[in-house]
Amino acid sequence: MKTILRASAICVLFAGSAVALTGERMAEIPLDKMSPAQRTVADAIMSGPRKGMSGPFNAWLRSPELADRLQKVGEYVRFNTSLDKRINEMAIIMTAQHWGSQYEWYAHAPLAIKAGLDPPLSSPLAPGENPKHEG
Repeated sequence: MKTILRASAICVLFAGSAVALTGERMAEIPLDKMSPAQRTVADAIMSGPRKGMSGPFNAWLRSPELADRLQKVGEYVRFNTSLDKRINEMAIIMTAQHWGSQYEWYAHAPLAIKAGLDPPLSSPLAPGENPKHEG
């Protein structure tokens, strides 16, 4: 049951994050233009396991306190989960497929394959596809 709850939490976090991922909606904040609070969060993200600021962080930085809390939760459920990396990444791309989140799928499908998911299993999970359920 804990595994299902953890996978669900991961899915909800990443699906919800996918709504504000592109720089087209909000201009990127250059590091030298960030407030001290924004820069602290950006530095924590870049020095952590993600190693970069891609994803929802540009939008989140509009509220540094929220950004810090969300990025810590995201880091914990993604990098400190008890789930096998393959299962964790599969849960993320399954959620991306369900919600039609193209960015999340394209960001995580290669990570799922790198973690050991067979490439033919990831293709039907792409946004816009209709995976067949066999029972």
